[in-house]
Amino acid sequence: MKKVILSFVSFFLCIANFAEVIEVNGIYYCDYDNDDVSKVCVYSSPSGYSGSIVIPASIQTYFSKSRKVTMINARAFEGCKGLTSITIPNSVTSIGERAFYGCTGLTYINIPNSVTNIGEFAFSGCTALPIIDNIRYADSYLIGAVDKSLSSYNIKDGIRFVGNHAFADCTALTYINIPNSVTNIGNCAFQGCTALTSVSIPNSVTSIEGRAFQHCSGLTSVTIPNSVTSIGAYAFCNCAGLTSVIIPNSVTSIGAYAFEGCTGLSSVTIGNSVTSIGGSAFYGCSGLTSVTIPNSVTSIGERAFIGCTGLTSVTIPNSVTSIGERAFIGCTGLTSVKYTTTRPFGITDGCFPQEVYDNATLIVAKGYIPTVGSLDGWRKFKNIVEAGAAPKQDVNGDGKVNTADVVAIYEYIINGE
Repeated sequence: MKKVILSFVSFFLCIANFAEVIEVNGIYYCDYDNDDVSKVCVYSSPSGYSGSIVIPASIQTYFSKSRKVTMINARAFEGCKGLTSITIPNSVTSIGERAFYGCTGLTYINIPNSVTNIGEFAFSGCTALPIIDNIRYADSYLIGAVDKSLSSYNIKDGIRFVGNHAFADCTALTYINIPNSVTNIGNCAFQGCTALTSVSIPNSVTSIEGRAFQHCSGLTSVTIPNSVTSIGAYAFCNCAGLTSVIIPNSVTSIGAYAFEGCTGLSSVTIGNSVTSIGGSAFYGCSGLTSVTIPNSVTSIGERAFIGCTGLTSVTIPNSVTSIGERAFIGCTGLTSVKYTTTRPFGITDGCFPQEVYDNATLIVAKGYIPTVGSLDGWRKFKNIVEAGAAPKQDVNGDGKVNTADVVAIYEYIINGE
């Protein structure tokens, strides 16, 4: 009954999206043909699927149009316990979430290299798929550890996807070998592996998805290769043992809460391709004393650096066009904020804590004190100076604040000059 209900729901979703539902040789498809962009996805059957199925690379629609099969829909084969094998053509690029969930009779599946995206729990419950060295696989997709009490695992060569929750809560795990074939580390893949102290991510990996290493509290070092383009939300959240992170130039986005609660993190180097720092990305990184925001960043999310009490200075590059609410709230250690853009914009009044507005120095471009000083948020700073100007404490004008200034003050008091 559940399968039938899901099928009818999917049917009406297809209709709502102006899609054509087609049955060809016992396999159902949904054909999207909007603005001459066609997409055919394999679709759930009202009566379920069984036996051995070969999905064709293309089908003929009712209007004699040839359509390439590019996707296996979410839940398409969910609960098909009689399904024993499935062959996927190299036209398919995406497999939806729970696509084969609970296919307990499935013993064979191929995943062609054309597939670049596999949804969550796509192969969960496929208990008949092969196990090698205590790891279950669906061809090039690693489903997960069978015995989660082991201290080490070797992932076989040729694997492209480390699946969602694959090693989650393997609390004894101290070593993992990730081969050079892996391109994607899925959501929650190593979540809660508290004994894992270091991990080397190969330079084949392009995506570290959300919560991939969340709560790996023992993790002290991680190497992010120059192949990675995105770091997902909560990816390293609560990895309190991490002390430094280098985000390579290949990365373009840092997800929300990516390094939240990494209290041991003292320095972060952000690559010069990153365009956005997600909301709360470094929330609560109280040990962070140094962070370099590159000139590629255009947006700093809400609460991005909230609670980073160890930060003493920050430079907002010229490329930044938006700063979210409370981005630096709780950064009570800030003594200088450099904002030298010639295209300044207002921010919310609560972007920085009151202590910073009262005591820190805001450094702006030459001639821009009146402009910046009149803008929302920035005008709350009590000490605004131009870039290149000596700080008030630099009594002798040598560009430094040190004991020589104390001597200069003493001489002035004694000699009057």
